Amino acid sequence: MELTKQDIKNLKDKKFRREHSLILVEGEKFCHDVFSMGSDIIYTISSNKFITEYPNMCYVSDKVISQIATTKTAQNIVMVVKIKPIEINSVGNSLILDRLQDPGNVGTLVRSAMAFGFNDIYLIDSADPYSEKSIRSSAGMILRARIHNVSFNEIMDNRALIAENFLVADMKGKPIGQIRLPKTKIAVIIGNEGNGVSDEFLSLADIKISIPMCSGVESLNAGVAGSIIMQRISEVKNVRT
Repeated sequence: MELTKQDIKNLKDKKFRREHSLILVEGEKFCHDVFSMGSDIIYTISSNKFITEYPNMCYVSDKVISQIATTKTAQNIVMVVKIKPIEINSVGNSLILDRLQDPGNVGTLVRSAMAFGFNDIYLIDSADPYSEKSIRSSAGMILRARIHNVSFNEIMDNRALIAENFLVADMKGKPIGQIRLPKTKIAVIIGNEGNGVSDEFLSLADIKISIPMCSGVESLNAGVAGSIIMQRISEVKNVRT
């Protein structure tokens, strides 16, 4: 396949990629992961002509690779992948991210969610889960997760499909170790790094939970707090089963 100048210009435009549900995957490890998952690969762009095993190959110069790639240290391979929409319907426990702005936190939480069986992740006005930083922070797990970019109203309209019980992380909530967790499908809600969970989601909460901490520590990083909560829920549920 041949990559035109217009193609290169379009792929550099985040808005264009978002409108067409395209993401850039950079580096040999993540590209191999994408290929092994059977993803819909639109282009495989490389400056190394010895790389031949991937579909829709386009060979370009290192300069062109550096123009397309988002990382400062350019990779010798970039894939353009089509993201398929996923219907709202959690297959188990799920994670809801309410206005998280740090792509590193988003990636960390998706990685933890996948580790602890929270396979559906719902993002409300949050950082791009498919940015290079998010993908790397998730160790590529974002490419395997069931990602839903939704609004609060969509959560409300599909509440029964997402979970039977909504647990909100809130510093004023009951310590998680003192709560008898429900056996039903759970959605954990993690709020914005600076402002916490919005009033709308606080009103949705069946249970408000907190993490006990030593005095002198006001709060935990959103990625850390969410990971601890999901691990605790996974541990308790596994013990019961």
